[in-house]
Amino acid sequence: MGMGAFEREVHRSAELIADVGRYAAEKDYRCITPGFRVPRGETGGTVGDLATAMIREYPGSALCGWTAARLHLHTMAKSRELVEVLGPKQIRRRGVISRTAEFTADDVVIRYGLPCTAPIRTAMDLMRYTRGDEGIAAADQCLRVFGRPATAHRPAWVARPAMATVEQIEAELDRREWWRGSRIREVLREADGRSQSPWETFSRLTLHRAGLTNMIPQVPVLDGEYFLDLADEVYKVAVEYDGAHHRDGKQHAADVERWNVLEKDLGWNLIIVTAGPLANRPEVLLRRVRRGLSEHDFTA
Repeated sequence: MGMGAFEREVHRSAELIADVGRYAAEKDYRCITPGFRVPRGETGGTVGDLATAMIREYPGSALCGWTAARLHLHTMAKSRELVEVLGPKQIRRRGVISRTAEFTADDVVIRYGLPCTAPIRTAMDLMRYTRGDEGIAAADQCLRVFGRPATAHRPAWVARPAMATVEQIEAELDRREWWRGSRIREVLREADGRSQSPWETFSRLTLHRAGLTNMIPQVPVLDGEYFLDLADEVYKVAVEYDGAHHRDGKQHAADVERWNVLEKDLGWNLIIVTAGPLANRPEVLLRRVRRGLSEHDFTA
């Protein structure tokens, strides 16, 4: 869903009926939650419509959690179908998660005309409320800088800064005494903003928890022409996550050329992993990585 979904027409039902009449209001508009309607015929955008309606219905509230993360362009937020709202009172509506945690004016910014939690507050809330390793993956994407790191021959460029840094989050934890016992520090211990996708995070966690901490994220090759998802550049063993976007024809062709250069020309041992085997048979990945490293007398 694009950000335009947060900028579509959302009408209060009573005002709409007064303006166009009940028949037209029911024929040409659909109800998204009691008291609010949007034009029929527009596909998608349910989250954006409901988020807009909740902000209008509950003044003094702000979008938070994954809904705020979507407004901050967090890569994992597009699939979240529930609207999260932070405010002074509990909201009981279908499709809405209501949070009444304390917040200040400094915690809120305006994105696409809607109040939402600021990037650092959003990052910390994702770490607090997202369970398991998914919370670590969410943290990685909050800490990630979207762009290209500098190399000896190419300058860095930044398409989008990180939502937060570890130092900023640590400072906030020190300032907010009531959060010191939260899950955030636990998540930060395993977070790494170099991961480019959630499945890269899951791959890293699988390897590192098995003792293979020598596998480092985003290792540059050929002075940054390529970056390996996880690699030991001493022993030239790398793990590459092969996601759905790699099925695109041009992308697949580029991947094949890249893999050939790395394996045939540069002597890398590439281990390609996909979501299913990683989630269901992580021991296969560990065995393959250990086998590759054992050829160089590495033990973990």
